[in-house]
Amino acid sequence: MIHEEEEKEKDKSKYKIEYLGEKFSKDLRSHKIIIIGSYGVGKTTITNKIVYKEFEQEFIPTMDIKNSQIKVNDKIIQINIWDCCGNDKYALNIPNLYKNVSLAILVYAINDRKSYKELENLYAILKEHYLDTIIFLIGNKSDLEKEREVKIEDAEKFKNNYDDIKMFFETSALNGNNIDKLLDNIAISIYEKDKIEENEENKAIRKKMQ
Repeated sequence: MIHEEEEKEKDKSKYKIEYLGEKFSKDLRSHKIIIIGSYGVGKTTITNKIVYKEFEQEFIPTMDIKNSQIKVNDKIIQINIWDCCGNDKYALNIPNLYKNVSLAILVYAINDRKSYKELENLYAILKEHYLDTIIFLIGNKSDLEKEREVKIEDAEKFKNNYDDIKMFFETSALNGNNIDKLLDNIAISIYEKDKIEENEENKAIRKKMQ
């Protein structure tokens, strides 16, 4: 397990990452990211920490969309974050929510066992829509260790049950723990996804020209 983590950190050394903040350009492709989880797990606070580097409590039960840019090596990645805050039973039925999703983040709170148990349902809803997308599992509110109701081992087991959940780790939107790690992995995953798609497109073009 430790060896795997060391290899992942070693792999990250080949990427130069720069956060450009809340920006949008119509000339760049936007990569849609959806953040889903039970009410109160910290979806909005994670989004605000990613985009603004600020902590803000989530109170408004609405869908919110924020844009941000990250430079990976020589390429600018533009992300379009759909924060499914508030009542997810409402949010998950919003038209076009699942359309063209590049990455989905499933969030639970480590101090809320009920939010963890809801993951099975949220994952099933994602798969109902046949999403061919990258999935991250995030246990938020790691600053509330004394109130922990969900063991790390339980979340790791959940992650390992599904091949398409790429990674799991815990975060705290309050103190910023692993928020940069989350953003780094979002950027790297999309960067690599783009490279694969570009290679496939180039192969298709060359094949047509033969």
